[in-house]
Amino acid sequence: MKICLVNGSQWIEGFHNIWFDIMQRNFAKVLRSDTEVVMKSIESGLKGDNAFDFANNYFNLLNKREIVEEIVKAERDGFDAAVVAVGDDTGVKEARSVVSFPVVGPGESSMLLACQLGRKFGAIVANLPGTNIIATIEDQIRLHGLEDRVIADGVRYDVHAFVDTWEKGMQNPEFAAEGVVEGGKQMVSDGADVVVVLCCGIGPFCTAAGLSKFEVDGRYIPVLDAPLIGVKTAEMAVDLVKGIGLPFTSAALPSRDDLERVRPLFGLPL
Repeated sequence: MKICLVNGSQWIEGFHNIWFDIMQRNFAKVLRSDTEVVMKSIESGLKGDNAFDFANNYFNLLNKREIVEEIVKAERDGFDAAVVAVGDDTGVKEARSVVSFPVVGPGESSMLLACQLGRKFGAIVANLPGTNIIATIEDQIRLHGLEDRVIADGVRYDVHAFVDTWEKGMQNPEFAAEGVVEGGKQMVSDGADVVVVLCCGIGPFCTAAGLSKFEVDGRYIPVLDAPLIGVKTAEMAVDLVKGIGLPFTSAALPSRDDLERVRPLFGLPL
């Protein structure tokens, strides 16, 4: 099985390769030995060097198109599934309307798993004040009908500034994990049974540090690393598709004729 992990920005050597190496080691802990995960970055689009670009709806729209196109290419290149390496599942809904293989969002899959593990969950996102990341995830929660499954003010910033989490987490993943536990315990005091780390930068550090749960008053609180859950969900989805022919989506896909008619209108190759 071959899963494409689509990075939502252009590839930056010395940044994404280190990040993906960490995730690869995490994936090896939960995926079967015959499952391969390959990261593909968008060929054109946002570079990821300015987080505020992703907070601009217009820039994000332009970038979303590139993510969807990378997923289209992945299906044509023979991948069995795609996972978007963006916590807010950018482009997932749109990609499911054009490809037939499973397309998984780490946000959706981890939040739905959280609903199986506990009555209420809280979500931790990158501490980037001035962006719209909290509002975006809140919208995502409403989209999936999960408002009653999340605690009050259930989407919260990580206790550490993201730049600190990233720079220190590279050398010491426990730094990121400790911040998640600190924020997670506050969420538990506010009614959370599960903590979802909805940042594809912070979550992998937690898994690398061995953090999958923490104890509060004799209870073990699950901590979900969103990209890890997303990739494992994709593996399961492919098994169901190949094993019993279960369709991953009931959406009507465009015909070949429609694709050949519409894509050139936007300057896209057939």
